[in-house]
Amino acid sequence: MLSATVDDIGRGNSDIQTAEYNFNNSVWFEMDPVDSYGSPTEDVVHEFYAPATAGIYQFCVRGTDMLGHVGDPACTLLVVYDPDGGFVTGGGWISSQPGAYLPDPSLYGKANFGFVSKYKKGARTPSGNTEFKFQSGNLNFHSNTYDWLVVTGSDYAKFKGIGTINGFGNYRFMIWAGDGAPDTFRIKIWEEDELTAMETVIYDNGYDQPIESGNIVIHTK
Repeated sequence: MLSATVDDIGRGNSDIQTAEYNFNNSVWFEMDPVDSYGSPTEDVVHEFYAPATAGIYQFCVRGTDMLGHVGDPACTLLVVYDPDGGFVTGGGWISSQPGAYLPDPSLYGKANFGFVSKYKKGARTPSGNTEFKFQSGNLNFHSNTYDWLVVTGSDYAKFKGIGTINGFGNYRFMIWAGDGAPDTFRIKIWEEDELTAMETVIYDNGYDQPIESGNIVIHTK
């Protein structure tokens, strides 16, 4: 069930007329009010069945008030994973470019990585370990826990979790790993405000970057 709250509070305080959702940038579909429309704040729902294929999908919701004003979409991600769908391992290094290390964007140099992420039998969250070291920025990231792992086909995986930098803090991270010709690697590390969900990015090489040396393997079942 997809549910959301749509409001016009602090803008025009007009009553909500309709609410719509969008799945993976498709067309907009109308949602149903929990009660009837007629106030500036409305809870809306729509019955939705999750895709059968593992992947990361995007939902967006927007509202329209009685004056015809359409609000900006608010979006979230839906992660569909298959615990029997395989796992990923990798190790090597990339050439970190200027701009990737946000505390000092002028820094560049060699960045080493190593990881394994897999679902153990019956587990709802993956296990494993991730290390990422960017010596020029004195950044040594070590994972503590994983949230999810998605393996798409035989050549690509994404996984997300929480870890520390130089043994301290509570940083979120996400890795995109490609098993191709060449193998590719991207990592994003950030702090996230628990109240506002605002992100402060520490490191992000920004794209599926070909690795300079090493190996990334998607292990399929």
